[in-house]
Amino acid sequence: MSPGRWFAEEWTALLGTVLESLAGERPKLACTAPAGVATLAASSEEISGQQGAILWWQYRFPLPGEPAIWIGAPRNAWTQIATRILGAAGVEDDSQARETYLEVLQQSFGELSRSAGRRWNRQVEGSGNEAAAAPEAAEFYIVEATYQDAALPPLIAVITGTPQDPPVEEPDPPAGKALPEDPGAVEPEIQSPQRSRTFNLLMGVELPVSVSFGHVQLPLKDVLKLTAGSIIELNRTVDELVEVIVNNCVVARGEVVVVEGNYGVRIHQIMTRQERLETLP
Repeated sequence: MSPGRWFAEEWTALLGTVLESLAGERPKLACTAPAGVATLAASSEEISGQQGAILWWQYRFPLPGEPAIWIGAPRNAWTQIATRILGAAGVEDDSQARETYLEVLQQSFGELSRSAGRRWNRQVEGSGNEAAAAPEAAEFYIVEATYQDAALPPLIAVITGTPQDPPVEEPDPPAGKALPEDPGAVEPEIQSPQRSRTFNLLMGVELPVSVSFGHVQLPLKDVLKLTAGSIIELNRTVDELVEVIVNNCVVARGEVVVVEGNYGVRIHQIMTRQERLETLP
C-alpha cells in the first residue's frame, strides 16, 4: 500500500472511531479511489453542486516527503455529522454544528498523528487549519459513511506532498558490537489524550440521573388493586447491586449507602459500551 493511500484509509478508520466515541454509533465507512479518469476538480464540483459548498480543512505532518491531508466536506455532510453528535448529547442548538464538525476533524487528525508516529517510529505533531480550496491536482479518495438509517454525502480526502514509507529497520548488530548513537534520534513519546473542545460545550448539559432498585410487570387488574400499604415484590434481592441510570441508559451498578442522612450509591461497576447499548429501551 502506498503511503498516500495509507494516510487516506487510516484517517477513514479513525474517523469512525471518533464518531462512535462522540455519538455512540459507528457508521460503515469506505475509502475508494476515484473511478476512471475522474479529476479532483470535477469530483469537487459535482459533489458541491449536489450537496452544498465544500468546507476544506488541511493537516500537515512533519514527515519525510512533507505529506498533508485535505478533507473536503460538503455542507450537507458536515451538518449531518454535527447534528448526530449534538443530538446524542441532547443538544438542539444548530449554531454549534460547524464547531462540532471541526472538533471531529481535530480529534481524528490527533489520532492519525499518533498512528503515524507508531508507523514512522517518531513523535509526530502536525498542524491543521481551514483552507479556502483544495490543491489543483493531487491524489484523492472518496470517503463514504453509511449509518443504519441513512447514508451521508461523500467526503473527499486529498493527499499532497510526496509521502514516503518509513525506512526499513536494520537487523540487530552481532553480539559484542554496538551501533554508534545517533545524537539526532528522538525517543517516541506516549501522547496523552487531547482535551476535546466539544466536551467543553457538552459539560454543562444536564441529564436526568436515577437509581433503579428493581422492576416488575403487573397486569392492569393488579395495578388497580394497589392501595396505601400494598407491597410490590421486585425482581432484585436486597444484597444485589442497584443500577445507576443516566438519560434512560444504565451506566453503572453499586450499593446503597447513607451519607449524612441521605441515600447514596457507592459505584462498584462501570458498564461497557456494549452493556450500555443493551440496556437502552
